[in-house]
Amino acid sequence: MREEQEEQLKEAMDLYGDYIVRLCYTYVRNWLTAEDLAQETFIKFYRAIPKFRQQSTVKTYLYRIAVNVCHDYLASWKHKRVVITNTIQKLLSAEKTTEQIVLQQTEDEALIEAIENLPPKYKDVIVLYHFIEMSQDEISETLNLPLNTVKTRLRRARQKLAFTLKEGEDFDGPH
Repeated sequence: MREEQEEQLKEAMDLYGDYIVRLCYTYVRNWLTAEDLAQETFIKFYRAIPKFRQQSTVKTYLYRIAVNVCHDYLASWKHKRVVITNTIQKLLSAEKTTEQIVLQQTEDEALIEAIENLPPKYKDVIVLYHFIEMSQDEISETLNLPLNTVKTRLRRARQKLAFTLKEGEDFDGPH
């Protein structure tokens, strides 16, 4: 039994390891942290193999675990402490004013920030659809949601992003 579990884990890591790291990276934007979270994902998968009932594909099951691991990490005090520390260090070491730093941000950075600030239910579908390139059906299966809910959340997430980016443009743009 244990050998069979180890073989399933090895196969899953070989097939989906890179995908899981990239998925985690889209949430945390740090490769080392993403690799740690991917490792945690595979540990949880290994422990869950005996309970895995094959109701979904291994890929979908791994993605579901990875999304939950990322959510847990982002909600943790450890993550919040790192973000606060990094922000303070950037402000203290910057020779430019905060306003100049904000004005230098590219549109891509504004988009990433807007995505990061979405509620998790919208962020999940945007990340899985646009960055991981899953189909809506795959997202439905991964997040265990009805397909119409996925479609609605994608539409609402895009609307929220458009509104947020438009507001930022009006705020930063010439008056």
